[in-house]
Amino acid sequence: MKANAFLEQAQNGRNNYWRYLLVTGSLIFVGFWISLLASVIAIYFEGTDLNQFSEITLLLLGLIPFPFVLLTLWVGIRFLHKRSFLSLITPLKHIQWGRFFFAFGVWFVLACISDIVLSLLQPGNYTWSFDLIRFIPYFLIAIVLLPIQTSTEELIFRGYYTQGLYRMSPHLWLPLIVPSVVFGLLHSLNPEVGMYGFLLTIPFYIGFGLLLGWITIQSQSLELSLGIHLANNMYASFAVTFPGSALSSPAFFSIQKYDPVAALVVFFVMAAIFVLIMVTVGKRWFTPPCAAQEETLSALPVE
Repeated sequence: MKANAFLEQAQNGRNNYWRYLLVTGSLIFVGFWISLLASVIAIYFEGTDLNQFSEITLLLLGLIPFPFVLLTLWVGIRFLHKRSFLSLITPLKHIQWGRFFFAFGVWFVLACISDIVLSLLQPGNYTWSFDLIRFIPYFLIAIVLLPIQTSTEELIFRGYYTQGLYRMSPHLWLPLIVPSVVFGLLHSLNPEVGMYGFLLTIPFYIGFGLLLGWITIQSQSLELSLGIHLANNMYASFAVTFPGSALSSPAFFSIQKYDPVAALVVFFVMAAIFVLIMVTVGKRWFTPPCAAQEETLSALPVE
């Protein structure tokens, strides 16, 4: 495997195995106890029947641990690993926001097109369900917490563990496959997995993780994956929802009968189109940041 400036960020600072174990344990500990505390508070106010919980309550239960987990990760990187938190995102000294917004826009548009096509193929399966009174408070909370949730997951799986596993093995399969599989399996408790079956739903999460991991490694930075992940979750929250969705929401449209096989096929088509866009018209955003920087420097006149 060729030198990768992003993966090699784990060579900086202090990276003994026990530090990774301690940070991992801290992330699990904080996430578990914040989730438990939030659940106790929700039960106190809304009872023990989860089916009676409001959409706002379910949203908060799902997302409220992430700011605390993100803070824990920051503490671990800065004070235990003794390296820059920015190194989880890019080997440069600044975030390339153009990459983030390009990936966000492309994935969001692809999601829109895919649902338009499915709605034409499945007449009557998509219904307008927008309710402004329900939508506004949900939107205001989600627009703050969703970026924290998706960023936390990317920083942990495509940043922290992908870089860390590269230190163990310079081969591509370990830093790409292991975080993606773990990322997918951690979604096993999502309601759609129980409703539609493990074998029909988990492949999407693992495939999504593989796509994000491959893009991160190839582009040698995290901005593209951050944009895709946020676009995916925002679209699922605000545009289209379906029975059993992990992000039950007052979206604009509701799918009456969700087909997990069709959804999986659509995802792989979207992923293929996205990669094609990135290696053609979006090549400037897909170029590793260090290489792009070298090209810019080489173009300057010699004095």
